[in-house]
Amino acid sequence: MKTVTSWAYSASKALITIFGIVMTVVIIAQVFCRTFLGFSIYWAEELARYLLVWITFLGASMAFRNADLASFDLVQKKLKPEWQWIYRLFIEASVLFFVAVAFYYGIKQTFSPSIMNQVSPALRLPMSVNYMAVPAGFGLMLIYGLSSIITLFLNQRKKEEVESYQVGVAKEAK
Repeated sequence: MKTVTSWAYSASKALITIFGIVMTVVIIAQVFCRTFLGFSIYWAEELARYLLVWITFLGASMAFRNADLASFDLVQKKLKPEWQWIYRLFIEASVLFFVAVAFYYGIKQTFSPSIMNQVSPALRLPMSVNYMAVPAGFGLMLIYGLSSIITLFLNQRKKEEVESYQVGVAKEAK
């Protein structure tokens, strides 16, 4: 699972970099043409908007993976250590449920007939390409969330094995 998440993270990072560079170049070209050459690139604003949507959802998934999103950990810090992992598991599962629902409805909306039959005004791209940013971002969050829950369980299991071993060693020492 770690290989999948690291590959997805690297791919997201590369796409965000490429999309950011393309968006910057297109906007600078649009400003230059409009200011100095007296004409406008008719598709520049639309492309920049769609790239920004993709950057937003891919970036949100990366922030989710890195735990850079806002969180409320006051309750977790007040709990006893043996209850903290259960609390964290509850929070992770709740967030994962929300992400799964958003992913489902993102897929449903993206592939609805009303979206599938539309094209963007300037670029003539299928609108499903732009709408696909939602399920792509939430799909990555789903993968990262599942990985986080699996890691949480594995770490708790290792911790219990170490504690069990320490108790056994302490009994043998007596």
